[in-house]
Amino acid sequence: MAALDKIRSKAGFLVVIIGVALLAFIIGDFLNSGHTFYAMSKNKVAVVNGQSISTEDFQEKVRTRTDEVQEYYRQRGATLPEGYTSRLNQEVLDQMINELILNENLENLGIEVSKEELTDLLCGDHVVPMVSQYFMNPETGQLDKNALMNFISVVTDPEGNGYVGEMRARIEPQRQMWMNIEKGVKQERLVQKYAGLLTELSGPNALETEAAYNDAKTTANISYAVQSFYSIPDSTVTVSEKEVKAAYNKEKESFRTPERRSMKYITVDIVPSENDYAEVQGKMDMLEESFKTTDDVANFLANNSDEVYANEYVAVRSLSPELKAFAEKAGVNAVYGPVFENDTHSMYRVMGTKVAPDSIQVRLLSFAPGSTQTDSVLNVLRKGGDFDALMNEFGGNNEIWITESMWSALGRPFVDKVFSTTGNGFFKAESLSAEHVLQITKRTAPVKKVNLAELTLAVNPSTDTYTNLYNGLSSYIATNNSVAKFESAAQEAGYMVNTMDATAADFSLPGVMDARQAIRWAFNADKGDISEIFTSGDKFVVAALEGVTPEGYAPLSEIRAALEMRIRNDKKAEALIQSLKAQNLNSMDAYAKAMKTTVSDAKFVSFASPSISGVGFEPAISGLAPYAKKGEIVGPVKGNRGVYVFTVTDKEVSAKPFDAAAEAERLKQASNGIINSQLMNVLRDKAEIENTMIRFF
Repeated sequence: MAALDKIRSKAGFLVVIIGVALLAFIIGDFLNSGHTFYAMSKNKVAVVNGQSISTEDFQEKVRTRTDEVQEYYRQRGATLPEGYTSRLNQEVLDQMINELILNENLENLGIEVSKEELTDLLCGDHVVPMVSQYFMNPETGQLDKNALMNFISVVTDPEGNGYVGEMRARIEPQRQMWMNIEKGVKQERLVQKYAGLLTELSGPNALETEAAYNDAKTTANISYAVQSFYSIPDSTVTVSEKEVKAAYNKEKESFRTPERRSMKYITVDIVPSENDYAEVQGKMDMLEESFKTTDDVANFLANNSDEVYANEYVAVRSLSPELKAFAEKAGVNAVYGPVFENDTHSMYRVMGTKVAPDSIQVRLLSFAPGSTQTDSVLNVLRKGGDFDALMNEFGGNNEIWITESMWSALGRPFVDKVFSTTGNGFFKAESLSAEHVLQITKRTAPVKKVNLAELTLAVNPSTDTYTNLYNGLSSYIATNNSVAKFESAAQEAGYMVNTMDATAADFSLPGVMDARQAIRWAFNADKGDISEIFTSGDKFVVAALEGVTPEGYAPLSEIRAALEMRIRNDKKAEALIQSLKAQNLNSMDAYAKAMKTTVSDAKFVSFASPSISGVGFEPAISGLAPYAKKGEIVGPVKGNRGVYVFTVTDKEVSAKPFDAAAEAERLKQASNGIINSQLMNVLRDKAEIENTMIRFF
């Protein structure tokens, strides 16, 4: 990536602004659990075609993804949602498995992505959407190449851009993120090349091309009547065991299933007790007067509140209706509350009011902390220097909106400087990551703003409450230590027993977002075992292993109902068709009357599209309609919903002449899309994959 190495623009501020956005890309593809693995005799989480994925390598990638995503949420003042860490370990492993499979196949074919090609996809003339979507200029809707280049410069060469020590560590998550994006872009391009090769090898012949054209060129408008299968009671149609077994054996390969563990489980919500509510109410009563009168609000809240004092001004119009009504008329030191909502007591005290813009737009140039260029560039601009020319040289942005609430991401001195500056001259300010030369370009209309100190006391389960709930459940499983007792005694004890057939790839249970601990236990337990108590978010979970279904085919008992319904509908269709034919009907109205329904219309029915507007997926109808004679009654025909009778009311044949080359290209594009989306699934199906991650996590 020689081209990238030459990029040396300064863009520290962009690392904060754009880095946060780019981290969102990583969330869907790379995350992890953060759990520590148990020591295992076999040091591997998977084996792919004889190649092992070691626990050490897996853990390292997991750790990297964890750091990235935690940084993403930290910058937003949030934590990872419940269940995130567990379910996304599998995605990390899937990525590693896919990489091994893909590399093995591509190596044999000699397919690769050169450094020059990758550079072009990342920052050249053909930047991929995976990257460009995060660097769009909001005014033009086009890629902001300067922003992209500046970001790359900082994350690929932090030291060269003045980021050392603590500042270097601060941008490490963004650097790791960019490395993963590079890998993702490369893998996507490799898959595209592989898919393109397969598409060329399986391209349409002349007959296929002409057939596709003919299938799509004619559309029909139809009038139809349908008699639903529900018009015949199920009880009147007999389905034999022989018929069910024959259908099962015929389609057996589609019923393949992984190993499953049948679990019975109980959940207990960890919620505050009445004593917990009373205790917090008493604390709020005790603090109320002191909060109203203290001279050191920040210190008082630091010692007594669940939330620290933010010391920021917010637009009154952005507050809740009740708080807005209070703040519009309140003066300094006025108090609102206490109020109780969502298990939280709150009081608010006005620390200041002002009329000021809600947000300010700036343009800026960014420099490494302590740069000697900051002051010189500031002087040049104050003397009339060309900002756009300097932005091309040093990096920056000509349109960034700042609000006072952004102080946690940018630093309070930076935000305070922006909002205290009058006029539109150039000035200097330092954010958490860089030094900047700024100019205010726009201010929103002044609005009333208020600085609110908030005393917040949330009601949470106390240690006693936690212990009592845990001990109650522990006593229950000690007494009812078999699967039968576990379930039969639950109602009397006040518990509800749930059931789930879990696979090794599952991460949740109904009602439990993060149930990986319990599922992992099930796959390492014996039939009849009762688990320990697991904690998942605000729930206790205990499980009993009722049974084990080995990898293979789903038993007939599980799919019997679906097979019986299908066979029953086939028989209903046969009966309905025979009945309608026997009546010798000759009009749509007569058919509709006999079918006890009404005539409906559908437009643009095409052989090429099996879904019909207002009807649904009915390939039998879409296959017949374009070739039926206008005015001719077609049917009765078995469909998915019931038995149909229809007539073509109008036809439209495209006047577009047959273009063999264009049609072949259209088919190739469609085929390429299918191959691209399914290639990895096919390669994984062909590969020998031993996934042992359930042993560890």
